[in-house]
Amino acid sequence: MLEWFIIPLIMFIGALLQGITGFGSGLIVVPLLSLLLPLTLLTPALSLVNVALTAYLCWRLRAHLRHFQYGALLIAGCLASIIGAISLHYFDPKLLQLLLAIGVTATGIVFWFGVKFPLSAHWTAQFLVGLLAGFSNGALTLGGPPVVLYFSQLNLPKFHFRGALSVFFLALALTNVATFASQGEYQATTLLLSFKLLLGAILGATVGHSVSQILSEEIFRKLTLLTVIFAGLVALTGVF
Repeated sequence: MLEWFIIPLIMFIGALLQGITGFGSGLIVVPLLSLLLPLTLLTPALSLVNVALTAYLCWRLRAHLRHFQYGALLIAGCLASIIGAISLHYFDPKLLQLLLAIGVTATGIVFWFGVKFPLSAHWTAQFLVGLLAGFSNGALTLGGPPVVLYFSQLNLPKFHFRGALSVFFLALALTNVATFASQGEYQATTLLLSFKLLLGAILGATVGHSVSQILSEEIFRKLTLLTVIFAGLVALTGVF
C-alpha cells in the first residue's frame, strides 16, 4: 500500500516542476522511480501519463496557442524520435548520452551568462532543432533540453514558451505511446502504474501552473536554464 503514496508523490514533484517551467518531470521521476520499478515497465507507463499531463497543460495554456507556428519542429521531432529509438540497435547509448550531456550542459552555462546566438523561428531552424530533440528523446528520453534552449534564444514570453513546449511534448508522447502500443506494452500492470502516476501528475501540474503565474520573466528564464543545466549534469553522471 505504501507505493500508492510514494509513486504519486514522486510524480507530483516532477509534474510540479513541469507545471512551472513546461518541462522537466522526467528529470525527477525517472531516476527516483527507476530505483523501485524496472524501466521496461516505467517508460511505457510514464509515456501514457505524459500524454495526459501535456494535454492538460496545453488546455490550461490554450489562450497562448492561438498563433502556434512550430509545425516543422513537431514533424521533425516525431520522425526523429522514431529514428532515435531504432538507432539504439546500432550505436552505443552511453556515447550518445555523453555527447548530448556535454553539449546541453555547456550550452546552458553559456546561455546563463547572456550569450546569444542568431537563431530564428524559420522552418529550417525549427526542423534542425526538432531533429536533435526528437532523436534525443527516442534514443535517450532527453528530448527536452535542445528545444528548451532553442525557445529560450527566441526570447518567448513565459506563457508562450510553456505552451509551445507542451504542444511539442504532447506530440512526442503520442508518438511514444503509439510505438509502445504497437509492441503490446500496455498490459494490466502498466495501466495500473499509469493510474498511480496520474494521481500525482494532474495535481502537480495544477499547482505548478499556479506558481508559474506569479514568477517574473527573468526568474522564469533563470529557472529554465538551471533546470537544463541540471538535466545535462544528471545525464553526464549517468554515463559513468
